[in-house]
Amino acid sequence: MEWVPAFYDLQMRWTGDGDRPIHDHDRLLAEAITDARPEHAGVQRVLELGAGDGRTAVATAELGHRVTAVELVASRVARAQRLADKHRESIRERQGSLTIIEGDFYSLALEGTFDVVAYWDGFGVGEDADQRRLLRRIAGWLAPDGVALVDIYTPWYWAATAGLEMAFGDARRRYGFDADGERMLDTWWPHDSEEQAVTQSLRCYGPADLRLLLEGTGLALIGLEPGGAWDAEAQEWHDQVPLAQAMGYRARLVPVSRTNP
Repeated sequence: MEWVPAFYDLQMRWTGDGDRPIHDHDRLLAEAITDARPEHAGVQRVLELGAGDGRTAVATAELGHRVTAVELVASRVARAQRLADKHRESIRERQGSLTIIEGDFYSLALEGTFDVVAYWDGFGVGEDADQRRLLRRIAGWLAPDGVALVDIYTPWYWAATAGLEMAFGDARRRYGFDADGERMLDTWWPHDSEEQAVTQSLRCYGPADLRLLLEGTGLALIGLEPGGAWDAEAQEWHDQVPLAQAMGYRARLVPVSRTNP
């Protein structure tokens, strides 16, 4: 997991992916938080893991929720704090709150429990044992009636698209796939400087594999929502496609106690 800080810091610098305004996609994720527990209307205590530059966390706080956002990379924490400062008044108007914490959520101690734990676009760092350790932590952070929303990458999409290249700002990106380890490989480098390339490697799980991974963690999968996919031929992104074509899916997890009769 040593690659994580350098990868996310350099990716942001090469793509200019910093100090950007809140996007419609961030608003949709914030709404997903609000809708995660339809039987409980109103303010929710929210924990966002791997919060990046804070756009979704800020959007969630602007809906009136009490948000704790955890991010490991210092440069992203700084950007998240600047964005939070820009939106401070709108957060206050809705009586929301946002606390940004720099730290490693695999070891960080957090007080209290949360109604919703969200991990967008990043699950799969390390080995299966690391995922189970994190899932057990999420189970401990959840309130008894809480819900976790976790984005999971699918192995079939990454196997099918290995070798695909595309440009993002001043950077290039190449998809890859480790078939033996069922890991997506996502490599970035500045234009004309591939010798500087950095790669993220995340474990992919189909729903059946995820259910096996969840055994003994205190969490159960009660639903999933397929995500989108990049259409290389048409050069466009589709927000939602059938699961068999999706880059990933959003898993809805609850404490096992809620599934027992």
